[in-house]
Amino acid sequence: MVAATAVMILFAGEHLDNWITLSGRWEVHDGAMTCVAAPSLIRSGYESDEFILRFQYRRASKGENRLAIHSKLTTGGTLLHLTSSGAFPVASPLAGAPTYADDTWIDAVVEVGKDRMRVTCKTTDEPDSPGKAAEPVVMPIPADSRGFLRFEATEPGLEIRNVRVEEPGFRNLLDSGTLAGWEIVRPGNPESPGWSNENGVVHCRGRGSGWLRTLQTYDNFVLRLEYHLPVSGNSGIYLRAPLEGRVSRIGLEVQLLDDAAFRGRFKPAQFAGSVYDAIAPEIQVPAPANQWNAIEVLLDGRRVRTVLNGTRLYDARLDDASKDVNSHKRPLSTRHLTGFIGLQEHSTPVQFRHVRLNELRRG
Repeated sequence: MVAATAVMILFAGEHLDNWITLSGRWEVHDGAMTCVAAPSLIRSGYESDEFILRFQYRRASKGENRLAIHSKLTTGGTLLHLTSSGAFPVASPLAGAPTYADDTWIDAVVEVGKDRMRVTCKTTDEPDSPGKAAEPVVMPIPADSRGFLRFEATEPGLEIRNVRVEEPGFRNLLDSGTLAGWEIVRPGNPESPGWSNENGVVHCRGRGSGWLRTLQTYDNFVLRLEYHLPVSGNSGIYLRAPLEGRVSRIGLEVQLLDDAAFRGRFKPAQFAGSVYDAIAPEIQVPAPANQWNAIEVLLDGRRVRTVLNGTRLYDARLDDASKDVNSHKRPLSTRHLTGFIGLQEHSTPVQFRHVRLNELRRG
């Protein structure tokens, strides 16, 4: 059997929807994300731990140009310097590295593992030519680190294109334009479905749409996705969900919420990333409205762990009553251990993308 690999296209030359500009200005010019006002920082909405990043860049001779692997929301991460000789952990190219013309596209591959990463750069002089290549660079990174991608430029001019990431072991649960493999549960108007997939982004228009579930059931897995809520937005991820009954009391619901709009009205176990009405986040993590946020949930037997925007909210057990605020009413220890994965409609619009799954094999 061929091992699964989830693929996410982060930039394909059309728009910057997968990116958040932190400072300066980036625009799309001739199919490249281009720094036009610096100093400038731009980070991905994509967040992960182990992956393979592929991209091309050029015009890196001016100023300092960098890529941060495992960035936090605005700072941090392991830095790679993007130079006219390739990508390196230090600003100066390593001895023997070739130097490319400033208008030459450099192909970079960054393989990020558990405690190290391997960087390979080359340029293709002709379409069918292997091109010149620098020696691969292997460097240590903090063990078990995770985070976003962040590009930095101190001067205008840096151009980046064809950005994609691969996650071995994961597989995409949604394709680029349909809801194949999913079903809308109890839609308000079957003739006008409230769920759609537009170029890989799943849209729910809000009230009366029903919820969206996988056709297949799952028990132990790591689920990753990105979500986008409006101001005062409310949604959720259903896990081990039944078809009938209230999912958040029979299976599990991980809450998705614009926390800022509900501060003072909701309880801690009802904020973003909580196991709804059961396990509260141990730390508050910004998950702004009108922005893509990344979340990961691990379910392994009775273990549940949630990571929001690169920060672990909790790592708990469903049979640990001390973590379950409603153990006296609807204990987590009695919840289903298998069921459907679902995306919730909760009266407001919501969008999802990059939904991928790694099934865990036990025993």
